[in-house]
Amino acid sequence: MKCEICGEREATIQISKGSGLSQKEQYLCEHCAGQTMDINYNQADNPFDIQTLLQMLANNAKTEQETAEEHACPTCGSTLQSVVQNGLFGCSHCYEYFKRYVPEIVTRVQLNQQRHIGKIPSQAHDTLKLKRDIESLERTLQEKVKVQAFEEAAVVRDQIQALKDGGADE
Repeated sequence: MKCEICGEREATIQISKGSGLSQKEQYLCEHCAGQTMDINYNQADNPFDIQTLLQMLANNAKTEQETAEEHACPTCGSTLQSVVQNGLFGCSHCYEYFKRYVPEIVTRVQLNQQRHIGKIPSQAHDTLKLKRDIESLERTLQEKVKVQAFEEAAVVRDQIQALKDGGADE
């Protein structure tokens, strides 16, 4: 893989910046990495300088914070950082503006639930169950007709009719 900055030398260093929503990876050669992060790889007397490392980490944190603050909805001004922290969008335009981040934000807010189940009012529970049973039987009926199992399809049709009339399955 070639260096993402110069495009000439082989990339030997992988740099990961940020985490979560703002994680970015870069593949650089030693020369470009040294220039980008102000690290001198050719230091003979002190190959590992803690001061340089701390300075590099501080610069990365500043860059990450500035990047997060740059993303703001043009309609309401909500920033990506405020949306992630609160789990609330400022307006309906935020969904479009932050569409790249919406799945991850929703997953985080919904406590890693991938599918919304919802709630059913207690008065509508029986009605909804009956409706779902009828829909399921209608799909079964269509499958039976496709494979030309007409006797079985007639039984399923009678079950659907019984449910619609308020009777029992059997």
